[in-house]
Amino acid sequence: MTTQIEDHRGDHYYDVMKRVHETINPRTYLEIGTRTGGSLILAKCVSVAVDPKFHITSNIIGAKPACFFYQMPSDRFFKSVDIIPIIGGEVEFAFLDGMHLFEFLLRDFYNTEKLCGKHSIIALHDCLPPDVRYTSRYESDSDIRKDANHPHWWAGDVWKVPVILRRLRPDLHIIAVDAPPTGLILITNLDPASSVLENGYRAIVDEFSNLSLETMGLDKLSEELGVISTAKLKTFEDIALHL
Repeated sequence: MTTQIEDHRGDHYYDVMKRVHETINPRTYLEIGTRTGGSLILAKCVSVAVDPKFHITSNIIGAKPACFFYQMPSDRFFKSVDIIPIIGGEVEFAFLDGMHLFEFLLRDFYNTEKLCGKHSIIALHDCLPPDVRYTSRYESDSDIRKDANHPHWWAGDVWKVPVILRRLRPDLHIIAVDAPPTGLILITNLDPASSVLENGYRAIVDEFSNLSLETMGLDKLSEELGVISTAKLKTFEDIALHL
């Protein structure tokens, strides 16, 4: 099985997200895992940022008419905050980049989908690692990555989430893009009323906990997700066509 491929050579995921913002011109944006604000700064609309501990390093407000910060874990946020009346409607674009463990991202996805409309877009980060050594369950496993091209990279095992969505939610439209450093997944045709993932959560976690990317192989992951080049998402028409 292929356990290492060349680094992604497409456009950086910030560039792809910027194009999505410019293409759909969302009225509302939600981000899980803001950290320094590098992706939040791309939004120009009413925005919501969630992070257990913010490390904002620049002016990320920009042209936003409003920006709400919730310094808490995402599970607590979804349980305790009703964001719809605060932002004045459904979430039209969301970026999920929180804890790099698949069960966390899975919960973030189905909780976010509840806040979205059918044509909203949810983006997932870190799901296309170019080296299986970046996918250990623990960031502290630095010895595993010491001989990798980028020893400091850690994607965790969130690559499992788009696989789960492909297999259990065939109704979703999923685009996997080779955006450096560790890929970007764009998802639309959402169903906020769907309970498939939440109701089956325990069984899904049990089933996919033992799935290994080292065994599955990066080539099989790429094939299953149908990874495309960022060059195919250059224009408004490109993005609209693929979504």
